[in-house]
Amino acid sequence: MLSPALLKVSLNRRSSAPVPQDEKMMFPSRSRTASYLQPMMEDQELIGFNRDRRRSSGSIIVDSFELGNVSPSRRSSIASTLPVDKKSRRKLSTPSRNLLGTTSIFQDQAIRDDWRNRQRRTSLNGGSISGIYPNRKDSVSPIGGGKTVPLHQYTEDPTLAWEMLKEKRPVKPVRQMRLDTPVKPDHVRFVCIGCTHGEQMDLSKLPPGDVLLVAGDFTSCGLPNEVHSFNKLLGKLKYAYKVVIGGNHECTFDDTFLKLNKESEPKEMALKQAMLSAIHSDSKGGISAKELLSNAIYLEDNVIELFGITIYGTPWQPKVDNWAFNLSRGQSLLDKWNMIPTGVDVLLTHTPPLGHGDMMNNGQRMGCVELLNTVFKRVRPKYHVFGHIHEGYGCTTDGYTKFINCCQCNENLDVKNEPVIFDIPVHPHTKQFYVQNVKKILKRFQKKN
Repeated sequence: MLSPALLKVSLNRRSSAPVPQDEKMMFPSRSRTASYLQPMMEDQELIGFNRDRRRSSGSIIVDSFELGNVSPSRRSSIASTLPVDKKSRRKLSTPSRNLLGTTSIFQDQAIRDDWRNRQRRTSLNGGSISGIYPNRKDSVSPIGGGKTVPLHQYTEDPTLAWEMLKEKRPVKPVRQMRLDTPVKPDHVRFVCIGCTHGEQMDLSKLPPGDVLLVAGDFTSCGLPNEVHSFNKLLGKLKYAYKVVIGGNHECTFDDTFLKLNKESEPKEMALKQAMLSAIHSDSKGGISAKELLSNAIYLEDNVIELFGITIYGTPWQPKVDNWAFNLSRGQSLLDKWNMIPTGVDVLLTHTPPLGHGDMMNNGQRMGCVELLNTVFKRVRPKYHVFGHIHEGYGCTTDGYTKFINCCQCNENLDVKNEPVIFDIPVHPHTKQFYVQNVKKILKRFQKKN
């Protein structure tokens, strides 16, 4: 038995033991004796993780993130906060070892998927991101209120803002899927196009798929006859669902733009008056330009769920000209991005985020820094689809979200670029249900909106 003096020396040695280097890198804000993951500061953001990293015994895995070594009592308390039923909770609180000897809080993939779906539904209904640590920085109310992304100090100068952020916001090129890739029965095929500007499209070049995403600017200025022609084209396509948002060229879709303002320039006043007269003469029975899109699902700051996949659409962009859906950089745009629910799978915007598909030929950045931070820190969609900057066509990733600039027209307004496709896995029965009930689902969406 140790004497009190020797016991004191032994305890001092344990408390002053150095922290391993790999633990410092993984948990920069965690002390040696901490029993759970402490909140991380903004300058210590976790921008990725290694799925193949060997985990130590006693660690907890939540949604592919390791929360570190925890005591059995702490593991049970964490498991008790997960939004699952009592039967599943008993399974979660009892760690199981796999063939590699590692410990996971999830018994199987089915329980993990159930937890993810519950988290996504909770966030879409106004809940917090984390049901485990409600006091963490990323716990926000996704629609109005709660903690949100702060304004960047150089929001008015996106090029300078990117020079400050590019070390913390990785951008990697992504090879696009071949357009002739077969559509699988257990995957939903998305086909992305944008910025056609009313130009004639070769329908034979559009690949097969389940959902067509249109990232705005499908007309030259949003005249009713242009919208009618585009709607007629959509009716010829065999996609089960067509999801459309507006862009800065859909002037008749923005009610604020159409309001006559005494401070407007003479050219702008003349354009608005010409559009208003065209709307009154071309619209039948007082139907607005938006309502002419009878063959599509039009999203404007709202969300729809298709095949169990949530899609959020918003048309706004930083002000460059005096056209539609233009807002000043800063708080005005951030208020729109704060409306995006946390947990959406596919985010559809017209403007690109800063750093992804937003560079002009002169090297100037045109993306929105608040949109980038909102996507990177809070929303975390699987895919972010956009257009607007024709020179930025292509695909990139930050290690989690795939960013897709799907502009069809190049900088000379010639339709040169191919559509972009991607797949999201779903259960075959889910896909079959949504394909067979297109009319019912569209009717239900129209009633709600």
